[in-house]
Amino acid sequence: MFDAYPMNDKMVFWIRDEDGCSICRLEDSWTPSIYVGSDSKLELEVLVENKAVQHYIKSYDFVPRRESVRDLGKESIVLQLTLADASKATTLANAIEDIDTHDRFRLYNVDILPAQEYFYEHDLFPLAKCKVDVCRNGKLKWELDDDSVRFTDYHLPEFKVIRIDVTSKQEGRLPSFADKIDRIVIKLENGDDESIEIQEESEEDTLHELMRETSTIDPDFIFTQDGDEWMFPYLTTRAEKNNNQLQLVLSRESSVPVFVLPKKRGGGGGGEGITYFSYGRVHYRAASTMLFGRIHIDTTNSLIHDPSDLPGLYELARVCRVPLHTISRSTIGRALTSMQFYLAHKRKLLVPWKPAILENVKTIKELVVADRGGLIMEPHVGVYEKVAEFDFVSLYPSIITKLNVGADTINCNCCPGSKNIVPELGYRICEKLKGLVAESLEVPLQNRKDYKLLRELATDDKSWAIFDSRQRILRTIGHVSFGYQGHAHSHFGLIDGHIAICAWARFIANKARKTAEELEYDVLHLIIDSLFVSKKALDGVASSSYHYSNHQQYIKLKEEIEKATNFEISYEGEYKWIAFLSNKGNPVVGVPNRYFGCYQDGTIKDRGIETRRHDTPAYFSRFQREILEIMAQGNNIKEVRAHMPEVNNTFQKYKQQLLEGRVSLVDLIFTKMLSLDANAYTVNTAEISAIYQLQDEGKSMRAGQILQYVITDYYWKNSRKRTVPVALINEKTTYDSKRYTQLLATVCNSVTGPFGYFVKP
Repeated sequence: MFDAYPMNDKMVFWIRDEDGCSICRLEDSWTPSIYVGSDSKLELEVLVENKAVQHYIKSYDFVPRRESVRDLGKESIVLQLTLADASKATTLANAIEDIDTHDRFRLYNVDILPAQEYFYEHDLFPLAKCKVDVCRNGKLKWELDDDSVRFTDYHLPEFKVIRIDVTSKQEGRLPSFADKIDRIVIKLENGDDESIEIQEESEEDTLHELMRETSTIDPDFIFTQDGDEWMFPYLTTRAEKNNNQLQLVLSRESSVPVFVLPKKRGGGGGGEGITYFSYGRVHYRAASTMLFGRIHIDTTNSLIHDPSDLPGLYELARVCRVPLHTISRSTIGRALTSMQFYLAHKRKLLVPWKPAILENVKTIKELVVADRGGLIMEPHVGVYEKVAEFDFVSLYPSIITKLNVGADTINCNCCPGSKNIVPELGYRICEKLKGLVAESLEVPLQNRKDYKLLRELATDDKSWAIFDSRQRILRTIGHVSFGYQGHAHSHFGLIDGHIAICAWARFIANKARKTAEELEYDVLHLIIDSLFVSKKALDGVASSSYHYSNHQQYIKLKEEIEKATNFEISYEGEYKWIAFLSNKGNPVVGVPNRYFGCYQDGTIKDRGIETRRHDTPAYFSRFQREILEIMAQGNNIKEVRAHMPEVNNTFQKYKQQLLEGRVSLVDLIFTKMLSLDANAYTVNTAEISAIYQLQDEGKSMRAGQILQYVITDYYWKNSRKRTVPVALINEKTTYDSKRYTQLLATVCNSVTGPFGYFVKP
C-alpha cells in the first residue's frame, strides 16, 4: 500500500505491485465517524435530529465506548456520527459546539486523519504487504500478506524518485512570483545522475513539458527544495498568469491540480505556515503542498532531507500508521499520538477533541520535590585521560514501558496496595493493566533494538545504511516520548506522568553513580543517562598515568550497574583523553553538555562545540574538525600538547586564506533560527542587519524561520549593512576578513585552550 487519502465519501488507495513494475488505484466506499458523549441520551437523540447536524452525516448510531483513559472497563453509550464527506469533521464539530450553549456535549475523534482512522479500523499501515479484493458493494476486503509493524527484515519495491529544480528569470534582488520561468530540471535519482532540462520558448509550453515528462517517468517520490513555500506556489502562479485554464497537475490523480488540497483533516495544507514552540526553541513549518498518488518531499520542510533517508521514513510510517506525505512533515509527537490512537481504537477508547491536561494540585513543598528534571552532576572542568563512558539504553522510554508509567496507571483505583512506588513522590503505579502509553512504545523500542542487531550483522553497505536509517528515526521516538507526556497536545498525557519519569531517572542515575563509587571509580560527570568515570588512583584522584583500568573492569562495572538498577546500560568505550569545558562566564563551573574527547580507536566525540552547532559556517567547522584530527593523534595529554605546533600551522593556513580573500562566501554563511518575528527585534545585532535588508526588499521573516547571512562590515555599528543575507549576495559582496579571523581564533582556542594553548587572530 503506497498512498491513501480521502476524496468526498470514499477512500482512495494506490497499490504498488511486489516487483515495482505497476501501480493501481482502488476506491473504498467509507467515511470516518466522530463521537458525541453526554450525560443524557435524550440530549443526544435531540442533537441528531438537528438539521445542522444532519447536513453533514450519512448515518448515526448509539454505541458503547470508553470516554476516559482512566475508565477501566467502564463504557458509556455515545452517539456515533458517520460523515457524508470525510473532510467535514471539524466543520461538524464546530456546528455542534454552536448548538451546545450549556456544555452538554463531549466531542471525540474529531482530529484523527481519515486515512489513519481507516488504518486503525482495518488493522493496516502504509507500505503493508497485503492482498485486497474488490467486493460487489464497492467495499475493499484487506488481508495482510505475512506482514506486521513488528517485522524488521521486510523488503519493499524499488520506488522511482526524482528531484525537480526550478530557475526563474529573476528581475529584482529577491525572487518573485512575477519573475518568468527560466528553466526546469528533472533529476532522476537512479544512481546515474541522469537529468532532463526543460526550457521551452513559452512558459506555458515549459509547464506542459514538465507535466508530460513527469507523467512519462511516473515517479513515486518527488523531492524539491522549498517546494511547499516557494516552488509549487510559484509554478501555480505562473500557470495562471499564462493561461487561466491551465492547471498544474503532477499527481497521479490526473483531475487534481497541485494546489487543490484537502483541509487539515485530509492531510493537506494550503494557506500560511505556522510558528510553534517546542523544547525551548521556536520553529516554523510552511504550509504543505500535497500530491495525490505520489509523495512530495520538501527537503526544507520535512523530517528527511535526502532520498537516502527514505528507509527511515518508511519505518516511521509503518510503525505509526500515518500516510507517507503526512508523516514526512509531522513532528515526532504526532507519530507518538498515532500509535496511542491505534491502541485506543483497539480498547474502544475515544480520543478527546480538545484534551485538557490537568495536574493534581500540589503544595509548594511537594512542588520542590516533584518539579525537577533528570540528575546532572557538573563535570570536573579540565582534561583527563583513560575515562570510560556509559550510557543507559533508551532510559526514558524504557522507564515508561518497564515501570508502566502513564496517565491511566498513576494512582489508579484498582491497585491501592501497589508495590510499584515512584521514588521521592510516592505515586502508586498500576500492577494489573498495561498502560496505553507504555504499550504504544513497545513496538518502536523493540524494532530499534532489532535494527541495531541487524546493522551489526549486515554484510554490505546498502543493508547497513537501511537498518541504520530505520533505527535512527525510531530513536527520536524514544527521545520525545517522555517530554510528550506533559505536552499540551498530548491526548493521553499527564504532567504527573512526566514528573514520575524524571523521578525514576534520577533514582536510577544516582544508583549508577553510587555503584561506580563503591567500585572505586571517580564519577567525573553524570548527565541524566550518561556516566563518565575514571578509576581512582592510590591517592584517590583520577591520574593521567594510572593504567589499572581495562576493558574487563569496565564490563564488570556495566554488569554491576545493570544489576543495581535493573536497566540496560551500554559501555561506549574508553577515551584516550577527554576535555570537560567550563562556562564562558565562570572558568571553574562546568557546562553539562559541552565536552570533546578521543576514544582509544581514534574516534572523536564532541558535544556543544562549534562542529556540533547548526549556526557555524562550514569553513569554521571544517577547520575545527581538522585540528581535532591532529589532536586525536596524541595518546595522552602530553602527546596532544606536542602536536600544538601542527595545530598552529593549520590555523595560520586557514587565517591566511581569510586575509587573502580566497574563501568562498558559501563557506562563511551563518545560519540562525529566528526566535521572534522580524518586527519584534530591537537591538542592532548582526542578524538584525540582514533582517532589515530583507524587509526593505519586501520579505518579512517569521519566528522559527531560518536566516542565513555573511558578515561584511561587522564593526560599523550604526550601519544596517553589517551583514548581507544570502538571498542578496551578488558579485560585489565581500566578507569582513578581520571579524572572520577573530572568530577563527575563537574556534581554535575553544578546543586547544583546555590544553593550555591559545592562538592570536
